[in-house]
Amino acid sequence: MRIGFPRALYYFDHFPFWAGFFHRLGIEVVTSPATHRQIMEQGLKKASDETCLPLKLLAGHIQALKDVDWIFLPRIVSVEADTYTCPKFLGIPESLLPAVPPGMPVLTVTLNWRKGKRQVLKDLEGLGVQLGKSSSDVRKALNEGLEWQKRYQDSMGAGWDFEESIREIGRAAKDLTESAKVPTLVTWKERMFAKMSSTALKRTAEFPIVDQNRDRLRIALVGHSYLTHESYANLNLLRKLREKAKVELVQNVNQEEVKTNLFGLRKKLFWSHSKQIFGAGNKFVADQSVDGIIYLTCFGCGTDSMVQELVSRKAREQHKPYMVVTLDEHSGEAGLVTRLEAFLDMVERRRVHEGYVSTYGECLDRNSNAL
Repeated sequence: MRIGFPRALYYFDHFPFWAGFFHRLGIEVVTSPATHRQIMEQGLKKASDETCLPLKLLAGHIQALKDVDWIFLPRIVSVEADTYTCPKFLGIPESLLPAVPPGMPVLTVTLNWRKGKRQVLKDLEGLGVQLGKSSSDVRKALNEGLEWQKRYQDSMGAGWDFEESIREIGRAAKDLTESAKVPTLVTWKERMFAKMSSTALKRTAEFPIVDQNRDRLRIALVGHSYLTHESYANLNLLRKLREKAKVELVQNVNQEEVKTNLFGLRKKLFWSHSKQIFGAGNKFVADQSVDGIIYLTCFGCGTDSMVQELVSRKAREQHKPYMVVTLDEHSGEAGLVTRLEAFLDMVERRRVHEGYVSTYGECLDRNSNAL
C-alpha cells in the first residue's frame, strides 16, 4: 500500500511522526516533489482565492502525487494542551477536496492532543480499521511516530539541517525492504537515527568556525516553518540570508525558552504556531547578539496579522532592526534581493556605529555624521 503525503503545510512540522507511524504499519509513504512552478500554478487553479499561499501550495502538491493508493490529508486540531492549530489546519480536508484528482480516495483522521493521548489513540484506531490494522498495531505505530517526532524536534537546536534530516526520514520510511533484512526493528532504527545524527554533528562542528568570525551578522528569521523552509515560495530567502549572515530560526528555539519569553500579553495565545513565533521573537529581540530580525509572512494569514504586530512592537521598544517580508504568488526575486541587501547594509552600518544610526529613522545623535 502506498500513501501520498503532500510536501506542504503540516509536512514541515509533523512529517516525522507520520513517517514513523506508517512505517510501523508496513505502509510506504510517498511524498510529492519539491515545489516548482507547475505545482504552484496547479494550486492557484484549484484553491480558493481567499486562502493563504501555503494552502494554495498544498492544493498543488495534492495534484502532483502520482501512483498512490490514498492521499493523506489529516485534520490536525491541536498538538498540545490549551492550544489550537491555525484555522487552515482545521479546515482540511474539506477545503481541499476540489484539488483531489477524480477517483483518488482520501485518507483522513482527526488529531486532537487537547483531549489526551487516549482519545488520539482511539481516533487513530479508526484510521487503522480503514487500513486493515489491529488496535495493537496502531498502538505500536503511535509510539513509533512519537519517538521519531521527538528525536527530530530534539535535534532542531543542534545544527540539524532541515532538508537533510527530512530526506533521511523519507528514505527510511520508504526503505521497507532493507528493514526486513535486519534482525530487529530496534537495530534498524538505531542505524537510521545514527546516520541522521552524524549529519547533525557534522553541521554542529561547523558552527564554532562561523562564530569566530566577528564580522558576520547574526539575523533571526521569524515565521511559520512552512514558509521559512519552503525555498520556492520564499524565493530562496533562507539560502540567500545564510550566504551573508548566521541565521537563527524559530524552529531552533526549544519549548522551554518559548514559554519563558511569553510575556507582555493580557491573555494567552491559543494558536500553537503563533505562540512559538511570539516566544521565539521575544527571545531574539532581547538577545543582544542578534543584530536584526526578519519576519516572513504571506498575504491572507490571519494569525500573522496580529502576531507580527506584537513582535514588531517589542523590536521597536528595544531598537532592534526589524523588517517584514510578505510573500505572494509572484516568482520575481529582484525586489526581495534589493530589500534584503538594503536591510543587511543598514544593520551592518548600525552595528559599526554602535547604535548612532536609529532603526526607525530618528537620529539619536544630532552631532553625528553617521547618516
